[in-house]
Amino acid sequence: MRGHFLKVRNVFFLLFVVAVTSLITSAVFYTFVLPREVSAQNQVATGPKAEVIPAAFSFGSDSSWEKAIINVTKKVGPAVVYIDTVRTIKTNPMLPDIFREFFGPGFFDDFSGREYRQQGTGSGFIIREDGYIVTNYHVIENADQVTVNLKGGKKYDAKVIGSDRKYDLAILKIEAKGLPYLELGDSDQLEIGQWVVAIGNPYGLHETVTVGIISALNRSLSSRNANDGYLIQTDAAINPGNSGGPLVDLNGRVIGINEAILSNAQNIGFAIPSKLLKDNLESLLTKGKIEHSTSKTPWLGIHMTDITPELAEYFQLPFQQGVLIGRVVKDSPAAKAGLQPQDIITQINREPVKSGEELAARIQKMKIGDKVSLLVWRNQKYRVVEVVLAARPDGQ
Repeated sequence: MRGHFLKVRNVFFLLFVVAVTSLITSAVFYTFVLPREVSAQNQVATGPKAEVIPAAFSFGSDSSWEKAIINVTKKVGPAVVYIDTVRTIKTNPMLPDIFREFFGPGFFDDFSGREYRQQGTGSGFIIREDGYIVTNYHVIENADQVTVNLKGGKKYDAKVIGSDRKYDLAILKIEAKGLPYLELGDSDQLEIGQWVVAIGNPYGLHETVTVGIISALNRSLSSRNANDGYLIQTDAAINPGNSGGPLVDLNGRVIGINEAILSNAQNIGFAIPSKLLKDNLESLLTKGKIEHSTSKTPWLGIHMTDITPELAEYFQLPFQQGVLIGRVVKDSPAAKAGLQPQDIITQINREPVKSGEELAARIQKMKIGDKVSLLVWRNQKYRVVEVVLAARPDGQ
């Protein structure tokens, strides 16, 4: 009996020790450890010693980058103009409208048909206070009337002082004085990744500002090698109507003249470098043109499009491939040889021709002065036309 009592007492003693130890441990934790952890948490949340990792770019109201864009817009905007044009277009009543999508601008110029007035828009910028303005050649090409709209609403009739088809440049003049104008920058110093701003008149939306970077340099729109050119590529949004407007750096200097977009892509636009304009500005102002070096490229002198199955069926042709002539350039080798609009070239030097691209490639491999034999379909008959190739003239 006594032994049983001693065992019970030892168990209660152990439970007592455990309870006392737990109370002491809890007291120490709440007294010394917990306050430190709470204090540390409060410091991280609100305290002045909290460490903040800065963002790579701050887009707040005091951001220097944001201010730069705003300042460029304020500086450049007053010197950007919006251009309205009116030109006379001839259409060919022999073809239904569904086929016109196959042909480029001016394709039916030599065809008889009705005339209508076509309106166009573009952009430009002032380069001298006495009313000299830069834009693209294609903005004012064949225009009967050119109107320049200044910021604020004033409108002026403009005169074309100089133009160049090859470089797609034109100089306009309006009768005004004391105008704001832009400084031409050095496009040779551009770097890929550099920020740029485009201002213009896309889709008739005046004073539209877009921002991007220089995506690439020395691009080409005509060469198979995209890097074999001189154009600036940018991802700043450029749309129809931006043509001729300025592409500027963050100091507001013009480093490019917006020219073209890839219609089947997004954020791929092209601009003519400012150095090209600088180098030829005096010639455009004094001579009205740019004097290019003598071409060594042989030239036929036609505007053409490929024969498609739809066109072959429409014209009831006995063949499915060839090149349809839309326009013959005046005084060209083709004109001197007697080629006519609506002629269809099916062979060159007794070899079949499948497309206009193939025909052009074969011509370019020949020499100036070479005689080529063309098999032509005209008035439901074949005939042979001999053409002596000449050098491609300036602007063609």
